[in-house]
Amino acid sequence: MSISNTNPYNIFALESQRNPAIYERMRINDPVHCAVHPQIGGNFWFLTRYDDCLSFLKDKRFGKEFQRSLSKNDLIDEIINQHMLNRDDPAHARLKALVHLTFTPLRIHHLRPQIQLIADGLFDMIDAEVADGDEFDLTQRYINQLPLMAIASMLGIPMQDYQYLYIWTQGMLAQDRDIVHQAIAEFSTYLHNQIELKVANPGTLDLLTDLIQSENEGDSLNRQELLAMVFLLITAGYETVVNFISNAIVTLRDNPIQLQLLQQNLDNPAIVKTAIEEILRYNGPSHMTLPSWAFEDVEIRNQVIHKGDIVHAVLFAANRDPLVFENPNQFDILRQPNKHIAFSYGIHHCLGASLARLEGEIAITTLLQRIPNL
Repeated sequence: MSISNTNPYNIFALESQRNPAIYERMRINDPVHCAVHPQIGGNFWFLTRYDDCLSFLKDKRFGKEFQRSLSKNDLIDEIINQHMLNRDDPAHARLKALVHLTFTPLRIHHLRPQIQLIADGLFDMIDAEVADGDEFDLTQRYINQLPLMAIASMLGIPMQDYQYLYIWTQGMLAQDRDIVHQAIAEFSTYLHNQIELKVANPGTLDLLTDLIQSENEGDSLNRQELLAMVFLLITAGYETVVNFISNAIVTLRDNPIQLQLLQQNLDNPAIVKTAIEEILRYNGPSHMTLPSWAFEDVEIRNQVIHKGDIVHAVLFAANRDPLVFENPNQFDILRQPNKHIAFSYGIHHCLGASLARLEGEIAITTLLQRIPNL
């Protein structure tokens, strides 16, 4: 077995996480790599070949429920353990059946004018407050704001409460457990109040009302599951889209010929679509999947992953596998076909993928239109 206490690829270091050279070495020499975590111990496995990642993501011998036995039974775990990312079938299938109509491509498509209005409004504020030629922080003024404002608007949260939502979201994504706990507690109280208001006076086009009213064969979300779904939408949806937009800007800046090609074709939906998919493949928002646990001993490429070991599919590596993608380290906005797995695969394929694509497309095209000489 290829367990390394020395961790030759330095896989846990931030500088290794989006390093194509490191992942190329792993794909060739050690595609099912195991390393002991330097802080918490335990075997962590990393899959870097596309086919292995696909097989793993469909394999029911791996899953999320193992961690429920490790729960600390506090408010954080109570909320987190209820949402779909940390559930396996049949619980996962039940939750997905209850909420999938809220996230259909057609339902998401109808949100386009709403999200476009938010993007334009943010740039109108920048134009009003920043003189021509002056520098400003694009992350703080635009990238960090648009996804959360879009989610707030879609949920039907009053925009006068947006400042509090922003503070709570930053708190929920913090590293300090006490800060996370406080943010979850405060936001839970706020959400309970919003839910009561929606129950009494349902909205017509907001996702929170849709989630409250969602039903499948007589089943519906209980209050805890409803809270968990909103938390998932905000934390996972917000951070993922922020990463998506940020990575897109960096990638386009580093590939000026492709940037120019995209700018010349912003009115061509087909090219914008392939550009979005290539950004997702080349420099996607999540470089690996969240942890899954082995429910039993599993052998992959003559390596035995033992029950209780943690496994990650390294999406960044899989999406650059030369056995699947021609010239994988070349950024090509016209690439077709493009079978990337930036939004994972199998039962945990991102439910909000259509929403993320739409937000990313609007954010990037609006930026290139409003600041053509970025």
